[in-house]
Amino acid sequence: MEPSASRKKSLTDDRFPLSFYYRIADQLVDQAKTFRDEQRVHDLYTTLSKYCRLAGVLPQHKGYTTYSPREKLHHKKIYQDFIQELEMLKPVVGRDFWSQKNNSLSSITERKVTSCCTVGTKSQSLTRAYEEKTGLASVFTVDTTTAKDRNINVHTVTLSSPSPSLSYVHSMPYAGHVSHLSVADSEDGVSNSSSNGTSESRFLQDVHISARLMEDFLELARENTDKDLETCGILGAFLKKGTFYVTTLIVPKQESASNSCQALNEEEIYAIQNEQSLFPIGWIHTHPSQSCFMSSVDLHTHYPYQVMVPEAFAIVMAPTDTSRSHGIFRLTDLGGMPVLKECPERGFHSHQNPPDGSPLYENCSNVYINQNLRFEIFDLR
Repeated sequence: MEPSASRKKSLTDDRFPLSFYYRIADQLVDQAKTFRDEQRVHDLYTTLSKYCRLAGVLPQHKGYTTYSPREKLHHKKIYQDFIQELEMLKPVVGRDFWSQKNNSLSSITERKVTSCCTVGTKSQSLTRAYEEKTGLASVFTVDTTTAKDRNINVHTVTLSSPSPSLSYVHSMPYAGHVSHLSVADSEDGVSNSSSNGTSESRFLQDVHISARLMEDFLELARENTDKDLETCGILGAFLKKGTFYVTTLIVPKQESASNSCQALNEEEIYAIQNEQSLFPIGWIHTHPSQSCFMSSVDLHTHYPYQVMVPEAFAIVMAPTDTSRSHGIFRLTDLGGMPVLKECPERGFHSHQNPPDGSPLYENCSNVYINQNLRFEIFDLR
């Protein structure tokens, strides 16, 4: 049902259960804690704002009246605390903004000032367009004003008390490096901007994955691949200093066919994510006999991941594709996200091209190989 003209457009989509949006709220609470611990004031302010914007519209969801009173009360208390914290942070954020602006104007060249202003204007324009086209608004976008240091000193990831369902832990030698994961241009519907990024994806926070992640997943999927059956896995990450580190691969119980794969017993996946305090950063699956691309089913599968975490990505492994054995993709913010949001179809079907002519999905430009990154594999099959 469409909202009335006099009613504020909801950030929620009733096709997804209210529990889905409370999971987003929980993720934002976790993000806020990370930024608070790291004293990243501007990132904290942005995350608190996102949470409050989402929490303020959850009562519009059709399932709100029948949802757990305990959960609603829990987040109502968080909402009240975050509102107070935002008020306390406003003077600090405002003072830092004007201080940085004045310092920039006095210390950098006119060319750099022009470049900075251009990027800021472009990012604000993207945010406004994203809000208008998706209806999800800035609660699901990334703060594009925060600069990131790509020369971050990456340490080996260690996780304590792994679950009994752990299959094995792969640890890379400490002496390694972080390298950009470049990908070749791909099929129709994918942006031809692989390593240089796009105006949308380059504002996302960086993601680091292990050098062995894709290779080890293919080995786990080998039996299914030989039978022309797809295999899927879920990726979990933790957030530190503005970077997501993918440390966990969960291979759930699943039903597989030659062109599809459905995860089962999702509560087992959530249990591991909650136990390890992981963000659902994306998923990985095979195309055992197909080329490397995102099907319509893949796009619908990926949509809720990207709604929950804007940096979420999908890895497609296509071992029989001689032109491209793998791809790392995301829905375009101004093209794919609004199209998928409005699409009621299920199964394999065609999608209309976005009105602005942009592709439905693109190659990720913010994913890096981290030679030092340790990761765990939970094979629940």
